[in-house]
Amino acid sequence: MIVHIEWKTVYRYTQPVRQLHSEVCLLPGDRPSGQKLLHGTVATTPDAEARPYMDIFGNTVHHLDFVQPVDHLSVHVQAEVQSGMGHEPEHRLPPLLEHLYLQPTPRAPHEHEDVRLFAREFDWHGSDALRTSARLNEFLPKRLRFVVGATEVSATAVDFLQAGAGVCQDYAHLFIAMLRARRIPARYVSGYLANASGEINADASHAWVQVLVDGVWHGFDPANGSPQDERYVITAVGRDYDDIPPVRGTYRGTASEEWTTSVRIAAAS
Repeated sequence: MIVHIEWKTVYRYTQPVRQLHSEVCLLPGDRPSGQKLLHGTVATTPDAEARPYMDIFGNTVHHLDFVQPVDHLSVHVQAEVQSGMGHEPEHRLPPLLEHLYLQPTPRAPHEHEDVRLFAREFDWHGSDALRTSARLNEFLPKRLRFVVGATEVSATAVDFLQAGAGVCQDYAHLFIAMLRARRIPARYVSGYLANASGEINADASHAWVQVLVDGVWHGFDPANGSPQDERYVITAVGRDYDDIPPVRGTYRGTASEEWTTSVRIAAAS
């Protein structure tokens, strides 16, 4: 499947800011799943050179520097991607990453009492890690509601449980927390979900989970209760959302900021 992606975020500052440094993690790349980036650009207004580097998780991040005062920033990403399969071989996961993908994080605190109590509602017996992950993928959307605005972007798995509703990143964080508590390596995935029947307009990217079983990463989308397949385009992977936010940065000044984001995704088989 060929997927066309267009992302645009606009930041507006109440007064000009100085020494603005931003990092953009939005452009999909080549993956072991067979995913291929056919064409991709990262452009900004004001204009700046987008310098790519690879982070510890193997993601491509583009760094941007603005020396001049800036009162607004527009980030425009366009990509054409050949999507891949629903799994990725992992021939040799570095020991550090294997360790990190088992640890609790502030977003996915598997040792928190609320998470532990909720996990008791799920039947953990009688399945291997892959089948357990598949059953958990079906369980979560039956127990918790998908409601835009029910949580903030800063929400954790605990916030999700307390609200009883949330969005894709909340499902992913809870899924990760529950699996890591069982010593099953899991990682957070950000990217895009295409629909072969037509174009999708959204105000954010999508999030799901990959689980490492017998040297293969298997993808699960607990927000939709579906496995990762050719509709999914991966942008980045990490321990949780905080490792791979779409855009982040710092600046000097006392201004406050507002931003808007729009995403267009179209697929062709």
